[in-house]
Amino acid sequence: MIASTLKGKILVFAVFFVGIAAGVLVADVYQSRVTGTREDVTTRDRAQRAQRDVSKFDDYLGLNEQQRQQVNKILEETRNEFQALRKETQPRFQAIQEESRVKIRALLTNEQRQKYDEFRRARDQRRKNRDRDSDHDRQRPD
Repeated sequence: MIASTLKGKILVFAVFFVGIAAGVLVADVYQSRVTGTREDVTTRDRAQRAQRDVSKFDDYLGLNEQQRQQVNKILEETRNEFQALRKETQPRFQAIQEESRVKIRALLTNEQRQKYDEFRRARDQRRKNRDRDSDHDRQRPD
């Protein structure tokens, strides 16, 4: 009885965790499809976004020129820090994702594992194709 209750709790936790991971993944995929991958953002795009952010501050607060320049500098430094943090945490995110997959496979029957592995292979192939297409688009002359 206790063992089945524990298994049930573990299963509920695993489903909950996978839901969160899927939500994060979907949000990331959505962002990359709508705005391009993070690496695709050009310096010009970042500069335009920074200018738009400063304009919002300026419109609301009435910044003077010196304040605008300082806000620009702060926002650029912040963007650089976020980019470095993303690069730093990406390997850990991938490790957590892999741990999750291993735990899920452990819960499945042999037949379910085969289906799960097929699902993962198909998904990984779609990701490779998408990344290859993105690389091709980046190399294509405008």
